[in-house]
Amino acid sequence: MPLILDAQKKWDDFLENKITNYEKLRNFDYGPTNKSSVSKLSPYISHRVLLEYELLDEVKKKYHSQKINKFVEEIYWRIYWQGWMENRPKVWCNFISENNYEYDIETYEKAINGNSELGFFNSWVNELKTYNYLHNHTRMWFASTWIFNLGLPWQLGASFFFKHLYDGDAASNLLSWRWVAGLQTKGKQYRFSPANLRKFSNNRFNVEKISNRQIFLEDKNQIPLDDEIYKSNMEPKSETLILFENDLHVSTLENILRNYKSVFIILLSNDQRKIKLSEAVLSFKQQIVLEFIKQFDNVTQIDPLKLNETLVAIDQLDMIYPGVGENNDFINSFKKLNNKVIFNLVRDQDLFAWKFAKKGFFKFKENIPKINQYVFQNY
Repeated sequence: MPLILDAQKKWDDFLENKITNYEKLRNFDYGPTNKSSVSKLSPYISHRVLLEYELLDEVKKKYHSQKINKFVEEIYWRIYWQGWMENRPKVWCNFISENNYEYDIETYEKAINGNSELGFFNSWVNELKTYNYLHNHTRMWFASTWIFNLGLPWQLGASFFFKHLYDGDAASNLLSWRWVAGLQTKGKQYRFSPANLRKFSNNRFNVEKISNRQIFLEDKNQIPLDDEIYKSNMEPKSETLILFENDLHVSTLENILRNYKSVFIILLSNDQRKIKLSEAVLSFKQQIVLEFIKQFDNVTQIDPLKLNETLVAIDQLDMIYPGVGENNDFINSFKKLNNKVIFNLVRDQDLFAWKFAKKGFFKFKENIPKINQYVFQNY
């Protein structure tokens, strides 16, 4: 089944049949072949095949029950992570440039190959590599085990997730690892008990003790606020547009794309990435790109290595802003090397929501009614 159709089918089924039980079941991981407790929408939301604001709009139109509030809050957690990263892009820069780690190489090799002394952890490694997905609660267990039990650098764990997760976007993945490590909410680390593991794994993992080390981490570099992104909007400024694979929502982009003479979509290969992705993840992204292209007459996929050759006669162009991460790093480097002017096109809803994401989530949460009002008036 085409991925775009699969995304819509999963969303329709979740909205109709599962969303009211989401709060009650969401923390339970029944195993890799039974994901009835969660939506499994994240691979599509992270590429914006499904757009967060459209999902919120559809939920609002269908339900007026408190039972769906937890799912709505989880969507807003994702928007919050994106906004927090956009307000502090230095976090990504620090992460991607830092590689001087001290760790036990043998422990690391055993961990990434599922050969550690911890059976539950090995199970998660194998599940991640096989399905390119992990339940959110399991991701927390995984990260906590990686940092506090195995004593490995959190950055290497985040990179391992980037490599294998279909939904491994910069904000949600990176900031979630920082949260577990105690960096995101200073001093608040995530650790779990054998009872927690036993209960929420539905008794699949039953251990008597989980041994954690006393590890306390802190940021080595300053993380200043940055407001550069708020100078952007969605107004076309040229005849040429580029976009990347992580914002491919057909219905909200189709009117924009028709304003352009030429539209080029870029999918970075591992040659252009600092964090190398698995073949499965790259194949997933490529399939989404090809399905998106079929929807339009003026959209062409372009080899990143031939971008300058294709745009040699074009000095100014527009770009659907891909967010902080590898795609943005690539285009910034291209822009500087080839003396191009590139205008970021950023969704109005994003710009409005992100301005409330400069502090903690609960401060952001206080402003969700304002964001809701803006989204539903302007969607």
